[in-house]
Amino acid sequence: MTNVNSLPGPQRIQIQTQSGCNGRCVFCPNEAVLQTDLAQGRMPEPLFRRIIDELAETQPNRISLYLMNEPMADKRLPDLVAYTSEKVPAASTLVTTNGTYLNEERAEALIDAGLKRLKVSLQSLDPEANREIMGYGSEKVIEGVLATKRVMTRKRAKKFDLRVSMVVTRHNREETDRARRFWKRHGVRLVTSALENRGGNIATAEEMNDGEMRKRDNCIRPSREMCVLFNGDAVLCCVDWHRTVVLGNVGDTSVREVWNGPAVTQIRRGFSEQDPSLLPPICINCTESACANSHRRGVKYWFKKLAASI
Repeated sequence: MTNVNSLPGPQRIQIQTQSGCNGRCVFCPNEAVLQTDLAQGRMPEPLFRRIIDELAETQPNRISLYLMNEPMADKRLPDLVAYTSEKVPAASTLVTTNGTYLNEERAEALIDAGLKRLKVSLQSLDPEANREIMGYGSEKVIEGVLATKRVMTRKRAKKFDLRVSMVVTRHNREETDRARRFWKRHGVRLVTSALENRGGNIATAEEMNDGEMRKRDNCIRPSREMCVLFNGDAVLCCVDWHRTVVLGNVGDTSVREVWNGPAVTQIRRGFSEQDPSLLPPICINCTESACANSHRRGVKYWFKKLAASI
Protein backbone atom coordinates (compact mmCIF):
# COMPACT_ATOMS: atom_id res chain seq x y z
CA MET A 1 0.00 0.00 0.00
CA THR A 2 1.30 3.46 -0.94
CA ASN A 3 2.14 5.77 1.92
CA VAL A 4 -0.01 8.87 1.38
CA ASN A 5 2.65 11.12 2.88
CA SER A 6 5.12 9.97 0.23
CA LEU A 7 2.90 11.11 -2.64
CA PRO A 8 3.75 14.36 -4.43
CA GLY A 9 1.47 17.35 -4.33
CA PRO A 10 0.65 19.80 -7.14
CA GLN A 11 3.32 22.25 -8.21
CA ARG A 12 0.61 24.88 -8.50
CA ILE A 13 -2.78 25.24 -6.85
CA GLN A 14 -5.73 27.61 -7.15
CA ILE A 15 -7.97 27.97 -4.10
CA GLN A 16 -11.43 29.52 -4.23
CA THR A 17 -11.89 31.15 -0.83
CA GLN A 18 -15.32 32.50 -1.82
CA SER A 19 -17.38 31.90 -4.94
CA GLY A 20 -18.95 34.59 -7.10
CA CYS A 21 -17.82 37.57 -9.15
CA ASN A 22 -19.22 41.04 -9.80
CA GLY A 23 -17.87 41.06 -13.35
CA ARG A 24 -19.74 39.97 -16.46
CA CYS A 25 -16.89 39.35 -18.91
CA VAL A 26 -17.89 38.20 -22.38
CA PHE A 27 -15.16 35.54 -22.33
CA CYS A 28 -16.19 34.09 -18.96
CA PRO A 29 -19.02 31.64 -18.01
CA ASN A 30 -19.60 33.37 -14.65
CA GLU A 31 -23.09 34.70 -15.36
CA ALA A 32 -24.30 31.39 -16.82
CA VAL A 33 -23.03 29.50 -13.77
CA LEU A 34 -24.78 31.85 -11.34
CA GLN A 35 -28.06 31.07 -13.10
CA THR A 36 -27.72 27.35 -12.34
CA ASP A 37 -28.41 25.53 -9.09
CA LEU A 38 -24.71 24.90 -8.41
CA ALA A 39 -23.91 25.61 -4.76
CA GLN A 40 -22.09 28.84 -3.92
CA GLY A 41 -20.40 29.87 -0.68
CA ARG A 42 -17.26 30.62 1.34
CA MET A 43 -14.49 28.23 2.28
CA PRO A 44 -14.45 27.59 6.04
CA GLU A 45 -11.19 28.82 7.55
CA PRO A 46 -10.38 25.45 9.18
CA LEU A 47 -10.52 23.82 5.72
CA PHE A 48 -8.37 26.58 4.24
CA ARG A 49 -5.76 26.17 6.98
CA ARG A 50 -5.80 22.40 6.54
CA ILE A 51 -5.06 22.77 2.82
CA ILE A 52 -2.24 25.25 3.45
CA ASP A 53 -0.76 23.08 6.20
CA GLU A 54 -0.57 20.15 3.81
CA LEU A 55 0.94 22.36 1.10
CA ALA A 56 3.62 23.32 3.62
CA GLU A 57 4.67 19.66 3.46
CA THR A 58 4.52 19.27 -0.33
CA GLN A 59 6.00 22.73 -1.14
CA PRO A 60 4.27 23.89 -4.36
CA ASN A 61 5.85 26.58 -6.51
CA ARG A 62 2.71 28.71 -6.65
CA ILE A 63 -0.37 29.19 -4.47
CA SER A 64 -3.11 31.27 -6.09
CA LEU A 65 -5.89 32.50 -3.81
CA TYR A 66 -8.50 32.79 -6.50
CA LEU A 67 -10.48 30.47 -8.77
CA MET A 68 -13.44 31.37 -11.01
CA ASN A 69 -14.23 34.28 -8.67
CA GLU A 70 -13.42 37.83 -7.64
CA PRO A 71 -11.06 37.14 -4.71
CA MET A 72 -11.12 40.67 -3.29
CA ALA A 73 -14.82 40.31 -2.53
CA ASP A 74 -13.65 38.10 0.34
CA LYS A 75 -12.68 40.52 3.12
CA ARG A 76 -10.62 37.75 4.77
CA LEU A 77 -8.17 37.76 1.85
CA PRO A 78 -5.27 39.59 3.58
CA ASP A 79 -5.50 37.24 6.58
CA LEU A 80 -5.58 34.20 4.31
CA VAL A 81 -2.58 35.50 2.37
CA ALA A 82 -0.73 36.09 5.65
CA TYR A 83 -1.38 32.51 6.81
CA THR A 84 -0.20 31.16 3.46
CA SER A 85 2.93 33.32 3.48
CA GLU A 86 3.79 32.20 6.99
CA LYS A 87 3.30 28.48 6.35
CA VAL A 88 4.69 28.24 2.79
CA PRO A 89 7.11 31.18 2.50
CA ALA A 90 8.95 29.78 -0.53
CA ALA A 91 5.82 29.60 -2.69
CA SER A 92 4.87 32.40 -5.05
CA THR A 93 1.51 33.70 -3.82
CA LEU A 94 -0.73 35.12 -6.53
CA VAL A 95 -4.07 36.91 -6.65
CA THR A 96 -5.78 37.64 -9.97
CA THR A 97 -8.52 40.26 -9.65
CA ASN A 98 -10.76 42.41 -11.82
CA GLY A 99 -9.56 45.39 -9.77
CA THR A 100 -12.98 46.81 -8.88
CA TYR A 101 -12.22 46.55 -5.15
CA LEU A 102 -8.58 47.61 -5.47
CA ASN A 103 -7.40 50.78 -3.70
CA GLU A 104 -4.41 51.93 -1.64
CA GLU A 105 -5.72 50.45 1.60
CA ARG A 106 -6.35 47.02 0.13
CA ALA A 107 -3.09 47.02 -1.79
CA GLU A 108 -1.16 47.86 1.36
CA ALA A 109 -2.95 45.14 3.32
CA LEU A 110 -2.04 42.51 0.72
CA ILE A 111 1.58 43.63 0.45
CA ASP A 112 1.91 43.67 4.25
CA ALA A 113 0.40 40.16 4.35
CA GLY A 114 3.22 38.89 2.14
CA LEU A 115 1.49 38.61 -1.23
CA LYS A 116 4.11 38.31 -3.94
CA ARG A 117 2.11 38.75 -7.16
CA LEU A 118 -1.01 40.71 -8.10
CA LYS A 119 -2.48 40.46 -11.59
CA VAL A 120 -5.30 42.84 -12.52
CA SER A 121 -7.58 41.95 -15.43
CA LEU A 122 -8.44 45.02 -17.50
CA GLN A 123 -9.50 44.59 -21.10
CA SER A 124 -9.52 48.21 -22.31
CA LEU A 125 -8.37 51.64 -21.17
CA ASP A 126 -11.51 53.08 -22.75
CA PRO A 127 -14.37 53.09 -20.21
CA GLU A 128 -17.13 52.15 -22.64
CA ALA A 129 -15.08 49.49 -24.41
CA ASN A 130 -14.23 47.90 -21.08
CA ARG A 131 -17.87 48.08 -20.06
CA GLU A 132 -18.78 46.17 -23.22
CA ILE A 133 -16.22 43.46 -22.44
CA MET A 134 -16.28 43.21 -18.62
CA GLY A 135 -19.55 44.83 -17.57
CA TYR A 136 -18.07 47.96 -15.95
CA GLY A 137 -15.94 50.95 -16.88
CA SER A 138 -12.17 51.10 -16.63
CA GLU A 139 -11.62 54.30 -14.61
CA LYS A 140 -11.80 52.82 -11.11
CA VAL A 141 -9.60 49.87 -12.06
CA ILE A 142 -6.92 52.08 -13.61
CA GLU A 143 -6.87 54.21 -10.46
CA GLY A 144 -6.61 51.07 -8.33
CA VAL A 145 -3.58 49.85 -10.27
CA LEU A 146 -1.89 53.26 -10.05
CA ALA A 147 -2.71 53.41 -6.32
CA THR A 148 -1.06 50.02 -5.88
CA LYS A 149 2.00 51.30 -7.69
CA ARG A 150 2.14 54.26 -5.29
CA VAL A 151 1.97 51.90 -2.32
CA MET A 152 4.79 49.81 -3.79
CA THR A 153 6.93 52.95 -4.14
CA ARG A 154 6.15 54.18 -0.64
CA LYS A 155 6.84 50.79 0.95
CA ARG A 156 9.84 50.13 -1.32
CA ALA A 157 8.27 46.85 -2.35
CA LYS A 158 10.55 46.38 -5.34
CA LYS A 159 10.03 42.62 -5.50
CA PHE A 160 6.24 42.84 -5.52
CA ASP A 161 5.06 41.70 -8.97
CA LEU A 162 2.22 43.89 -10.26
CA ARG A 163 0.80 43.18 -13.72
CA VAL A 164 -2.20 44.07 -15.85
CA SER A 165 -3.71 41.31 -17.97
CA MET A 166 -5.63 41.43 -21.26
CA VAL A 167 -7.35 38.59 -23.11
CA VAL A 168 -6.98 39.40 -26.81
CA THR A 169 -10.31 39.46 -28.65
CA ARG A 170 -11.79 41.38 -31.57
CA HIS A 171 -13.00 43.92 -28.97
CA ASN A 172 -9.51 45.05 -27.94
CA ARG A 173 -6.97 43.67 -30.42
CA GLU A 174 -6.27 47.14 -31.86
CA GLU A 175 -5.55 48.51 -28.39
CA THR A 176 -2.89 46.16 -27.07
CA ASP A 177 0.09 48.25 -28.20
CA ARG A 178 -1.42 51.44 -26.80
CA ALA A 179 -2.20 49.72 -23.51
CA ARG A 180 1.31 48.31 -23.30
CA ARG A 181 2.80 51.79 -23.76
CA PHE A 182 0.43 53.30 -21.20
CA TRP A 183 1.27 50.79 -18.50
CA LYS A 184 4.97 50.89 -19.28
CA ARG A 185 4.96 54.65 -18.62
CA HIS A 186 3.63 53.84 -15.15
CA GLY A 187 6.11 51.06 -14.49
CA VAL A 188 3.54 48.26 -14.81
CA ARG A 189 3.90 45.23 -17.06
CA LEU A 190 1.05 44.29 -19.40
CA VAL A 191 0.61 40.60 -20.23
CA THR A 192 -1.68 39.35 -22.98
CA SER A 193 -3.22 35.91 -23.33
CA ALA A 194 -5.18 34.04 -25.98
CA LEU A 195 -8.95 33.73 -25.93
CA GLU A 196 -10.34 30.29 -24.95
CA ASN A 197 -13.79 28.80 -25.22
CA ARG A 198 -13.35 27.57 -21.63
CA GLY A 199 -13.98 23.91 -22.30
CA GLY A 200 -16.83 24.69 -24.68
CA ASN A 201 -18.56 26.99 -22.17
CA ILE A 202 -18.27 30.14 -24.33
CA ALA A 203 -20.45 29.68 -27.40
CA THR A 204 -19.38 32.99 -28.95
CA ALA A 205 -15.62 32.42 -28.61
CA GLU A 206 -15.05 31.86 -32.32
CA GLU A 207 -16.98 35.02 -33.14
CA MET A 208 -14.91 37.04 -30.64
CA ASN A 209 -11.58 35.53 -31.60
CA ASP A 210 -8.78 37.35 -33.36
CA GLY A 211 -7.89 34.62 -35.86
CA GLU A 212 -8.58 30.87 -35.85
CA MET A 213 -9.42 28.63 -32.89
CA ARG A 214 -7.50 25.39 -32.31
CA LYS A 215 -7.94 22.39 -30.05
CA ARG A 216 -6.02 22.28 -26.77
CA ASP A 217 -4.76 18.79 -27.52
CA ASN A 218 -1.53 19.26 -25.57
CA CYS A 219 -3.04 20.68 -22.38
CA ILE A 220 -0.73 20.67 -19.35
CA ARG A 221 -3.20 21.96 -16.79
CA PRO A 222 -4.23 18.63 -15.24
CA SER A 223 -0.54 17.81 -14.77
CA ARG A 224 0.52 21.14 -13.32
CA GLU A 225 -2.24 22.84 -11.36
CA MET A 226 -4.89 21.75 -8.86
CA CYS A 227 -8.16 23.71 -8.59
CA VAL A 228 -10.06 23.62 -5.29
CA LEU A 229 -13.54 25.11 -4.86
CA PHE A 230 -14.88 26.74 -1.70
CA ASN A 231 -16.37 23.44 -0.49
CA GLY A 232 -13.18 21.42 -0.94
CA ASP A 233 -14.14 19.85 -4.27
CA ALA A 234 -11.23 19.70 -6.70
CA VAL A 235 -12.41 20.26 -10.27
CA LEU A 236 -10.40 19.17 -13.28
CA CYS A 237 -9.09 22.62 -14.19
CA CYS A 238 -9.75 26.35 -14.08
CA VAL A 239 -12.25 26.24 -16.98
CA ASP A 240 -14.48 23.53 -15.50
CA TRP A 241 -16.98 26.12 -14.30
CA HIS A 242 -19.91 23.70 -14.35
CA ARG A 243 -17.95 21.18 -12.24
CA THR A 244 -18.29 18.39 -14.79
CA VAL A 245 -15.24 16.51 -13.52
CA VAL A 246 -14.78 16.51 -9.75
CA LEU A 247 -11.58 14.66 -8.91
CA GLY A 248 -12.29 14.38 -5.20
CA ASN A 249 -12.69 16.47 -2.07
CA VAL A 250 -9.66 17.64 -0.10
CA GLY A 251 -11.77 17.89 3.04
CA ASP A 252 -12.80 14.25 2.84
CA THR A 253 -9.34 12.94 1.99
CA SER A 254 -6.25 15.07 1.30
CA VAL A 255 -4.59 17.19 -1.35
CA ARG A 256 -2.10 14.42 -2.10
CA GLU A 257 -4.73 11.70 -2.51
CA VAL A 258 -6.88 13.78 -4.85
CA TRP A 259 -3.87 14.97 -6.89
CA ASN A 260 -2.71 11.38 -7.41
CA GLY A 261 -6.16 9.82 -7.80
CA PRO A 262 -7.28 7.51 -10.63
CA ALA A 263 -9.53 10.06 -12.38
CA VAL A 264 -6.86 12.68 -12.98
CA THR A 265 -4.21 10.04 -13.69
CA GLN A 266 -6.31 8.71 -16.56
CA ILE A 267 -6.77 12.21 -18.00
CA ARG A 268 -3.03 12.85 -17.84
CA ARG A 269 -2.48 9.62 -19.73
CA GLY A 270 -5.03 10.72 -22.31
CA PHE A 271 -3.04 13.86 -23.07
CA SER A 272 0.35 12.20 -22.85
CA GLU A 273 -0.67 9.35 -25.18
CA GLN A 274 -2.95 11.58 -27.31
CA ASP A 275 -5.82 9.18 -26.67
CA PRO A 276 -9.16 11.06 -26.66
CA SER A 277 -10.98 7.97 -25.36
CA LEU A 278 -9.37 8.68 -21.98
CA LEU A 279 -10.52 12.32 -21.90
CA PRO A 280 -13.80 13.82 -20.64
CA PRO A 281 -15.99 15.97 -22.95
CA ILE A 282 -14.76 19.23 -21.43
CA CYS A 283 -11.22 18.43 -22.62
CA ILE A 284 -12.33 17.30 -26.06
CA ASN A 285 -14.41 20.46 -26.54
CA CYS A 286 -11.74 22.88 -25.31
CA THR A 287 -10.25 25.27 -27.87
CA GLU A 288 -8.11 28.40 -27.81
CA SER A 289 -7.05 31.11 -30.21
CA ALA A 290 -4.22 30.08 -32.49
CA CYS A 291 -2.45 33.41 -31.85
CA ALA A 292 0.73 33.39 -29.76
CA ASN A 293 0.14 32.82 -26.04
CA SER A 294 3.10 33.62 -23.83
CA HIS A 295 1.49 31.86 -20.87
CA ARG A 296 1.96 28.47 -22.49
CA ARG A 297 5.72 28.34 -22.62
CA GLY A 298 7.29 25.24 -21.24
CA VAL A 299 4.85 22.69 -22.69
CA LYS A 300 7.64 20.27 -23.65
CA TYR A 301 9.03 20.45 -20.13
CA TRP A 302 5.71 19.54 -18.56
CA PHE A 303 5.03 16.62 -20.90
CA LYS A 304 8.54 15.27 -20.36
CA LYS A 305 7.93 15.46 -16.61
CA LEU A 306 4.51 13.84 -16.98
CA ALA A 307 5.82 10.97 -19.12
CA ALA A 308 8.46 10.21 -16.51
CA SER A 309 5.80 9.91 -13.80
CA ILE A 310 3.45 7.49 -15.60
